[in-house]
Amino acid sequence: MFDLIFISYLLLCSFLLGIYHRKDKREWLLRFVLAAALPVIGFLLPLFWRRRWHDRNASRAAARIAELDVAVSIGDLSGHTGVYRKPETEKEMNVVPLEEALLVNDLTTRRRIMIDLLKQDSLEYLEVLRLAVSNEDTETSHYAVSAIMEIKRKLTLTLQELSVKYEDNKHDAYLLSSYADVLKSYMRSGFLDDRTMLKHKHTYAEVLGKLIEAAPDAAGAYAEKVETELDLGEYAAAEQTARRFLERFPHSEDAYLGLMNVYFSLRSSEQLKQTLEQLKRSSIRLSSKAMTAVRFWSEGG
Repeated sequence: MFDLIFISYLLLCSFLLGIYHRKDKREWLLRFVLAAALPVIGFLLPLFWRRRWHDRNASRAAARIAELDVAVSIGDLSGHTGVYRKPETEKEMNVVPLEEALLVNDLTTRRRIMIDLLKQDSLEYLEVLRLAVSNEDTETSHYAVSAIMEIKRKLTLTLQELSVKYEDNKHDAYLLSSYADVLKSYMRSGFLDDRTMLKHKHTYAEVLGKLIEAAPDAAGAYAEKVETELDLGEYAAAEQTARRFLERFPHSEDAYLGLMNVYFSLRSSEQLKQTLEQLKRSSIRLSSKAMTAVRFWSEGG
């Protein structure tokens, strides 16, 4: 009697899985073996599999994909306008179709797309890879994770290489800018523990300081250094950097906002008020962001 029930169960599983996975025999076989090995449970488990896989990988995927922010910097450190290169127009136009393909196209198309993406290191594919990491097709997901981990490997190697070059030459502005960019992206990757993050933040602040010395007009370096020093609790250093920023760029709203942020962190209301009034009296045409900050601090923060 039990054998008859089991055989009927297998036939039913085979039929239902055959309908659902008619375009992927490999997936059908995997699900059927699971259903046969674990009667009932094995058949129902994949229903929860996808959600558990998605939930478990949501934070991992976000962390891994953050690494892709530096993908273009890897192997493209020859330009002097930053580590990112402009995406190609044709590829930009293909992003949405690729995302749609991952959702609705057949498995062969999905896998071909992922193989193509394995050859790319461009930022425009971030969302595609985000979708693909949690795709129900295990092979598609594997391709996506492989692409992300390859970028992580390249990023780590690039960071190590730049670290060595930095120790040999701490005065080359382009090298310092490239190293700072990679450090920033690495810290945003989500793969660092607290201790390692703290170490890299100190290195980042140091590199930014060297960059300011080598290229005093690198406005972004001042702003990044102020923010990093505040994160590290180095308020005196942050104030000094913010003051240098304002001295170098007296017509920059970011310089004023940076110094006001320092005084806000120090709870130095008098100095904050003085800097705020100085900004109001300036001829700077404020952006909406600056106007919001001015209103906030004018009303007492």
